[in-house]
Amino acid sequence: MSVKKSPLVSIIIPNYNGRQLLERFLPSVVSLNYPNFEVIIVDNASNDASYDFIKKNYPQIKVIHADKNYGTAEGSNIGLTEAEGEFLFFISNDMELDKDMLDFMVLRMLDNDSVGICTCKMRRLTDEGVRLNIIDSVGSELDIFGFPCSIGINQEDKGQFDTFRDVFFSFGGALLIKKDLFVLLGGYDPAFFTLADDIDLSWRVRLLGYRVVAEPKSVLYHRVSATLGTIYGRSYKRYLSERNTLMALIKNYSLFILLLILPLYALSFILEIIFFAALRRFPMVLSYLRAISYICRNFRAILKKRRVIQSLRKVSDWDILRKMRFTSHKFEIFLDFVKNFGKGPNWDNYFGT
Repeated sequence: MSVKKSPLVSIIIPNYNGRQLLERFLPSVVSLNYPNFEVIIVDNASNDASYDFIKKNYPQIKVIHADKNYGTAEGSNIGLTEAEGEFLFFISNDMELDKDMLDFMVLRMLDNDSVGICTCKMRRLTDEGVRLNIIDSVGSELDIFGFPCSIGINQEDKGQFDTFRDVFFSFGGALLIKKDLFVLLGGYDPAFFTLADDIDLSWRVRLLGYRVVAEPKSVLYHRVSATLGTIYGRSYKRYLSERNTLMALIKNYSLFILLLILPLYALSFILEIIFFAALRRFPMVLSYLRAISYICRNFRAILKKRRVIQSLRKVSDWDILRKMRFTSHKFEIFLDFVKNFGKGPNWDNYFGT
C-alpha cells in the first residue's frame, strides 16, 4: 500500500510499569510494513523508567508523561491529544504484531463506510516468546447481561475463523477506529479506568448504526494477562468488571430492555455473593459490594452520560439484541465452577483471588 493511498494511522499505546513489555514488543510495532503511521505512548506515571527507556531508544515515538495512572480508558483518550492520524489504532503493550496486519485492517475500513471499528485475529504468545497456533480471539461476543466471550478462544487455528465477520465488540488491545468517530463519541469513558471500556465504546458505535468487524488476515500475538494480570489482583479486577458491566448496561440499553435485564442480573449478582461468602472468599464478596456502592454513589453522573448516548442513538435495541447471545456466558461459567467447587480454569480465569 503506497503512502499516497494510505491514510495516517496513529498507534496509541497506554503503558503503566510496562518497560519489560515495551522492550520486547515495541520492535514489532515500529517495524510494521504499513507506510504511514505514528506511534504515541501514554505513560501513566510509571515508576519503572518506562518513559526514559522510550525517549532514549525510540526518539521517533511521541511520549506523553501523565501525572498519574489514568488507566487504559483515559490513558487512550490522552493519546488523542497528540494524534494526527485519520485513524486511531489502540493496542496493548503486550502485543507482537505481524508486519502486514495494519494494511489489511485499514483496507477493510476504507472499503466499507459502514464499518466503525475493525479488530483482528489474535493468537497466543508464550512467556518465552513462542508464537502458538492457538486463537485468543477473532473479535468478541457479548451476552445480554453484558458478559463477554472471545470468539474462537483456546481453539487451534485451522482456518475456521478466516472469513471476514461482524462481531459485537473489539478488544481494546487491538482496536482500529476513525478519529472523527472516536471524537464524536467522546472517546472512552474515563470512569471505566480499565476493563469493559472497549465493550462500552463498541456498543456506542453500534448504537450509531456502524458495524464492528474482525479482519482475520490481520494477525497479532498476545501474551495473555501480561499487562493487567501483573498489575491488579483478581478481586480488584472482579470489582472493575462488575462495576463497569453495570455502567455499560445502564448507559446503553433502552429503558424497556434495561428493566427486563436488571432483575435477572441482580439475581445472578446475589447468587454469586452468597456463593463466595460460603467459600469464605471475602475479598471477592467485597468486590461485588464495592461495585454496587460505586454505582449508587455515581448514579446521577451515569444517568447524565446515558441521556447523551440515548439522544445520539440511531438504531433500536432489537437490532442490538440480534447481535448478542441470549444465553448467559457468565452463568455457564459460574455453574461450571460451582460444580467444581471453586476450582479449575474457569475459576482461575474469572474469579480467582
